[in-house]
Amino acid sequence: MESVDEQGTQGPPTPSFMGKHCLAAAISHLHNQINLIQEELNQFQTLGESSLVCNQLISSIESIPDNFILDTTSLIDS
Repeated sequence: MESVDEQGTQGPPTPSFMGKHCLAAAISHLHNQINLIQEELNQFQTLGESSLVCNQLISSIESIPDNFILDTTSLIDS
């Protein structure tokens, strides 16, 4: 393939800085990354709703009394 310069004349072919083997390896690496990302997306789709899990976690934490927080409701009642 010959290159065309600014004046529209054809010159010698433009040299490629990456050989065919390097390009094939780079493409293969990109395909592997795409496959890994696709697998992660598939795993996320099988997970339950995060808001449901968060609500359950919050309710379980709130049900445990904290010894370091003063219970002011008992002071008001007396």
